[in-house]
Amino acid sequence: MAEFTFDLDAAADYSTARTPRFLSDALAVDEWPGERIWLNPPYGRKLAPFVRKAAQEAAKGKLVVALIPFRCRGSWWHEAVVGHAAEVRCIRKRPKFLRADGTRPKLTGTCDSCIVIWHGRPAHTRLTSFFPKEAM
Repeated sequence: MAEFTFDLDAAADYSTARTPRFLSDALAVDEWPGERIWLNPPYGRKLAPFVRKAAQEAAKGKLVVALIPFRCRGSWWHEAVVGHAAEVRCIRKRPKFLRADGTRPKLTGTCDSCIVIWHGRPAHTRLTSFFPKEAM
């Protein structure tokens, strides 16, 4: 996203990294080495631990921005997003994911997504709408 200048991609590999510095196994690292962190975690069983870790890293004074499913019924959502994130931007259209080779992954399910922004320890989480340029 153009408004942020990320210095770490916390869930990437050499072919998918959005920044020169990235982590392939961010859950195994005690502290993420960036100050402005992009996160697009796996949407399976590792999602909840990644979101909790994002909130922990932000509590250290870092900016963490994540593209995650909008699942406000999950316990992880209430433990790490509500009251912890500064802002949740609901995305009007579902993102289209591309592999490094330009092909699209086969998605087994569909879900609404959002951009969650953590920085510091806010008392309230602001919910907004986010309309990508192509949706307008």
